[in-house]
Amino acid sequence: MSPRARRSEDPILATTVELIATHGVSGVAVDTVAARAGVSKATIYRHWGSRARLIHAAISSLQQPFVEPDTGSLREDLTVLLRQLVGYLQRPDTGRILPSFMEAAARDPELAELRQETIREAHAVYARVIGRGVDRGELPAGVDVRLVTDLAMAPFIYRRFVDQPLDVADIDPLVDAVLAAFGRVPT
Repeated sequence: MSPRARRSEDPILATTVELIATHGVSGVAVDTVAARAGVSKATIYRHWGSRARLIHAAISSLQQPFVEPDTGSLREDLTVLLRQLVGYLQRPDTGRILPSFMEAAARDPELAELRQETIREAHAVYARVIGRGVDRGELPAGVDVRLVTDLAMAPFIYRRFVDQPLDVADIDPLVDAVLAAFGRVPT
C-alpha cells in the first residue's frame, strides 16, 4: 500500500473508532466519517468497499497484529497468546466498542461474516499452537482443539463484556487449569 493511501486511512479509521465509541456502530454513517476525516465518501469506499468493512477495519486497527508464538512449550505459547488478548481487551476503546459491534453483527449479515472471519483467524492461530503442543506430547492426540481454545479465551472475553477487571496475573492459573483439564503431560 502506498504511503499516501496509508496516511488517508489512519484518520478515517480513527474517526470511525471515535464514532463507534461515542454513538455505537449504529451511529456510524459513511457521510459522517468522510466529513470528520476530511476525505470523500469515494475514498472510503475505494479502501473498504462498504460501511461494514470500514467498521470492521476500524475495530481491527485497535489490535496489534497477533504474534504467533513458538516457544517450544504449549503453556508458554498459550500464555503469550492470552497476554495479547488481554492487552487488546484492556484498551478503553475496546470496552466501549466491542459490545456495540457484537450487537450490530447479530443484525447485519456482512458484519456477522466479518466477525466470524476474525474468530476463524484467531482460532487458527490457537489451533496451530495447540497442534504443536499435541505433536510434542503436551496434550493427547485427538484433543478438542476448539474447546481448548474457547476455554482459554472465554474467561477474559466474559470479563470484558460484564465490565469486570482483567488482570494478566490470571493468565497463568487459567492456562494451568485448561491444560490440566485436557490431560497435559507433565514436562
